[in-house]
Amino acid sequence: MLFRAGCGVLLVGLSALTGCDHVPSEFSYSEATSELMPAAETAVKKTLDETFGTPEDPTIPHYFPVDRGGTVVTIEDIPEDAANAVLLEATDEELNLPQSAQFLFDPEDAFDVRMEAAEEELPNPLAELSGLKATSFAADSSLLQFNTDLPDVELIEPGLEIAINPNHKLKQASQLYAQHCLHCHGVTGDGNGPTAQFMQPPPRDYRAGIFKFTSTGPQDKISTADLKYVLEEGIPGTYMPSFNMLPDEQLNLLVDYVKFLSMRGETEKNLNIEVGLDFSKVVLEEELEDVEDPEERKEIEADFEEELQEFLTFDYPEIALYAKLDLAEAWENADDESAVLYPSIARPDPNAPSLANPEVSSIENGRLLYLSKDAQCASCHGDTGRGNGYQTFQFQKKQDGSLYEVVGLHDAWGNPLEPRNLTTGIYRGGRRPIDVFRRIYAGIKGTPMPVFGGRGLSDEQIWDIVNYLLTMPQG
Repeated sequence: MLFRAGCGVLLVGLSALTGCDHVPSEFSYSEATSELMPAAETAVKKTLDETFGTPEDPTIPHYFPVDRGGTVVTIEDIPEDAANAVLLEATDEELNLPQSAQFLFDPEDAFDVRMEAAEEELPNPLAELSGLKATSFAADSSLLQFNTDLPDVELIEPGLEIAINPNHKLKQASQLYAQHCLHCHGVTGDGNGPTAQFMQPPPRDYRAGIFKFTSTGPQDKISTADLKYVLEEGIPGTYMPSFNMLPDEQLNLLVDYVKFLSMRGETEKNLNIEVGLDFSKVVLEEELEDVEDPEERKEIEADFEEELQEFLTFDYPEIALYAKLDLAEAWENADDESAVLYPSIARPDPNAPSLANPEVSSIENGRLLYLSKDAQCASCHGDTGRGNGYQTFQFQKKQDGSLYEVVGLHDAWGNPLEPRNLTTGIYRGGRRPIDVFRRIYAGIKGTPMPVFGGRGLSDEQIWDIVNYLLTMPQG
């Protein structure tokens, strides 16, 4: 993000590259999607488009933990004499009709209806609800009418909730994102906005769902509170500024839109992994690698395509559903209080005897641990904390086992990464003692900074290291 409050405060003189109020009309797809077989590529793109919409008209299923907006009402009864209406439970909500409407079906129940129809080679009856609008509401009779007759399915029953004008907050958030964030983070949240090429470190790519600075455990997503903290405080030492001058409502909208972009990107990534295992172009090329006979090649290609079509018809819909449900659950769990890391003991007095090694002070024991082979802090950060440890002069391995072309550490996105110079007092994830504790305990996601909590260092030892690190800027 480059802007503090609008188009006028661009940190580099490139604001003319994109208009502040214009919301581009299309999300892009990842390179991995284009590596799938054409029919599989089309299926993944269709899933993304139907699930998440466009930048101008973003949508997200109701089971994702995003405040997408919408007034929720509940069906009390189904009138026998009106195929395009339902009776609502008493509500004080102002509906301001006509508005778009969405039945909040249980996603697994809706999936069953779809697959039962497919098995009978019939259209999905719930598809008739596409473009549904609530047109009028009679408060005296509680009758809510729609712009079309409702399908005759058992899922539409008393107790079912209906969202009126869903996703309207996402639309507002999309416009705010275009104004404040798009220039760096890009339309799709891929960290490739018009000004990104001029930044080091580069803007975050949200699509992998990896965020460095969190209060949650090593395997947990970033929490909503963590994202808001980053917006409020910025990230010192980077181009990410503080947005604490924005109203709280706008901050919340931006947080939800960042989550939305991350969820879209993760859905695409997870589907590509599942589908690409068997139905990528590379897989077909490997099957054809040693086959020279043209007729045999055609037969292999035909069988491959037949298997793909069968997969897309019977297996892919369930894979796509649970990819989304599992992802939604992971994000929801990150906001549970149990996901937040809290030390088992309070921070000890830095100058008092160490609770882990009473023969020396907490600061001194932190220094000893910092230089030790167990913690190996100095291997990256250097003996004096200046970010010049020996790891920064060696070629590091990529995930595939090959070496990076540039010496030093790299992050999960393949970008060169300098260890923090701890003598400057600039801590990108926050300078509160609890922030530094969490960086050591849980590591920094997407970076070589490892997890130490529960894996070799006690809370007492971690606090000693924190106390020592916080003395480094003092010389």
